[in-house]
Amino acid sequence: MNSTALPKRGDRYWFLDNVAGWREGHRDGLELTVPDGDLILDRLPGSASLLLDEAQQAAEFRCPTALSTDGRGNLLVVDAALNLVKCIDLPRNSVSTLPATGGKGVAPRQLNEPRGIAVLSNGSIVVSDTGNHHIKIFAAATYALLQDWGENDAFNHPRQGNGPQMFRFPWAVAVDNCNIIYIVDRGNRRIQKIHADGAWQGELSDKQWVSPTRLALGPDGVLALVDAGANAVFIIKSGVSQTLSGVNRPRGVAIDTEARVYVGDDEGLIHLFIPDPNNLNVYQLAGWGVMGFDGGIVDLAWDNAYGLLAIVAETANGRRQRLWKIDPNGASARAGTFITRALDSTIPNCQWHRVLLNASLPKGTSIQIDSFSAEEDPHNANSDSPPQAVDPLDASFNQWKLCIKAGDDNPDCLVQSGPGRYLWFRLTFNSNGLTTPQADRQGWDPPSVLSRGSPTLRSLKVFYPRVSYLQYLPAVYQESEDSRLFLDRFLSIFQSEFDDLDLKIDRIWQLFNPGSVPAKALGWLASWLALEVDPGWSENKLRKMLKKAFRAQCQRGTVKGLVQAIHDYAGAHAVVIEHFKLRRLPILSAGHSLNNGVRLWSKNFYKRLQVGTNSRIGDFQLVSDPAPDVEPLNQDANQFTVLFLANPYGPSDAEQKIGQVVEREKPVHTQAAICPLLPRFRVGVQSTVGIDSVVGGITRLVLNRLSTLGYDSILGCSPAEQKLRELGLAPRPVVGRSSLLS
Repeated sequence: MNSTALPKRGDRYWFLDNVAGWREGHRDGLELTVPDGDLILDRLPGSASLLLDEAQQAAEFRCPTALSTDGRGNLLVVDAALNLVKCIDLPRNSVSTLPATGGKGVAPRQLNEPRGIAVLSNGSIVVSDTGNHHIKIFAAATYALLQDWGENDAFNHPRQGNGPQMFRFPWAVAVDNCNIIYIVDRGNRRIQKIHADGAWQGELSDKQWVSPTRLALGPDGVLALVDAGANAVFIIKSGVSQTLSGVNRPRGVAIDTEARVYVGDDEGLIHLFIPDPNNLNVYQLAGWGVMGFDGGIVDLAWDNAYGLLAIVAETANGRRQRLWKIDPNGASARAGTFITRALDSTIPNCQWHRVLLNASLPKGTSIQIDSFSAEEDPHNANSDSPPQAVDPLDASFNQWKLCIKAGDDNPDCLVQSGPGRYLWFRLTFNSNGLTTPQADRQGWDPPSVLSRGSPTLRSLKVFYPRVSYLQYLPAVYQESEDSRLFLDRFLSIFQSEFDDLDLKIDRIWQLFNPGSVPAKALGWLASWLALEVDPGWSENKLRKMLKKAFRAQCQRGTVKGLVQAIHDYAGAHAVVIEHFKLRRLPILSAGHSLNNGVRLWSKNFYKRLQVGTNSRIGDFQLVSDPAPDVEPLNQDANQFTVLFLANPYGPSDAEQKIGQVVEREKPVHTQAAICPLLPRFRVGVQSTVGIDSVVGGITRLVLNRLSTLGYDSILGCSPAEQKLRELGLAPRPVVGRSSLLS
């Protein structure tokens, strides 16, 4: 936020982003991305494609009239011509018909031109049996009839009614989180609310409603209603009703998880309405998207994985109704505006310096920056001065001063407003409305995916006060006001460049601190410290390795350093045995005597060639070093063994990785042997208690890989056979004992 340090060139600034806060005063046509909180243009619905292929749709559907998703990858569709309920498995693109449900008729399980469907949280299916003036609920999986609401005559045939749980051409249905069913009672011009258990909850009505048809429910209790008779869409939120404007002949409606309202019209356009950032109870038109098909929207549904799903009456196909999927994140809106609240410098008549945006501007987009400064903030309730006559947050305000209109990333410009304690910014986002075509896939990207045709603003930083290089010139350059203003702006170009350079120099210490160095510079810092970097390390691991790099260099070439390197690079716990420690040379002064049988010398230490003594081919070595008098002390010198716990079924990978680490870290004059430790005790091979013997369970026998018969394997009978043998029995016939030959 606002720095309180003493003024210095580039030292005081306001910083706006999603974390510090955007200080939002007004926002129109823009939205915040999830979860980053960047500012982008509103996303409009984009391209569309058939949900199922043509042949499959022709075989399964005749006239689909309503659809609803269950949130589990299934789409429920009612067909008014077939009077059936179909279930589409969206991941598999397969269609099934609900058994023992539907078929034209007046019986409780039959349907007559159904027009609405919804799914309860437990999977039960709510169907609006429009022609029979009834609402029916079928259980999940078993599809038993749980509820049948509506008026019947003396012959128990369905008929129209206008009382509670009575209907006159019920149309769309929707379900909220409390399992309350909202039913559009079209003939009675109302919405009935009934709990899934049959308890009547009340009704909604309005004298403006003429012939309501479709509705959708969204988060925070928002309700959207399409009235085909009134040619209008109504939004009801927090008890307040709003009529949406800008849609001609609306037909379908859906609401996503961000409370964005999609309205489809009779021409196939999808209109997007979003909450006003300054009043979330009021909705405003963000724009509309062209889907690419020729026809009118019959019904819309929202699915978190697949986006918008629609039934379209296709004009070029004889008004045949088919299922489509629509990308909710297509092209962006053409323009949007963001105005900050007043930024307070606390300095009277402050001349603000420059503004720097952290923004991405794809080709064909731009951001225009305008500013306004004043000595008073009309929205400051603590101010003793009378409010100024103008308000930058007013839509009619026109005293903005253009700073720049940029089409490149991260624009930087001088604040063109005059002196003033307070400063406002207006950012105008512009786009050509184009977006990169998306690849064909079953579901669309989540709503948080950024539209590529929109400018993206991540942060804004404005510096103050302006300390100009003009002050270092002779006073004659400031005598003329025109000359002073020109030089002030001209020199600010160089000042901005040098300010950035000074800032980098002031912060260069951060590049040498493992905790503060940027992630992209970690490799650079590692090269300075001669640190070998493993590509598989995480950023956190690399920072830890950099932090202890000096200590590791001091220990390099020692046993402790080698063990630590094996742990850091190979992830193994190792023990290093230096071979000189295994010598058993007698020390006479320590209590040994020649009479105790201690061997002082042997001609076989190095197996030198000696005629008559050690001359059989294959037993001697041709060596000249070391000299015979130092042979006992030179044996096993500069040699060591690395022991590590290994997986008995695959030690080769770990052995290879540890070998690479050892070869890189050991002193060049030494020789190393790598020995994996297996969970066993092997005399003469792996039998030093506390060093290389490991107590563990019996491992599975794998010949030629882990075990060798006659060396470390025991062949025995099964436990069941062992019990039979203890009883004097044998599971297999034995001639002469348990069987007779005949």
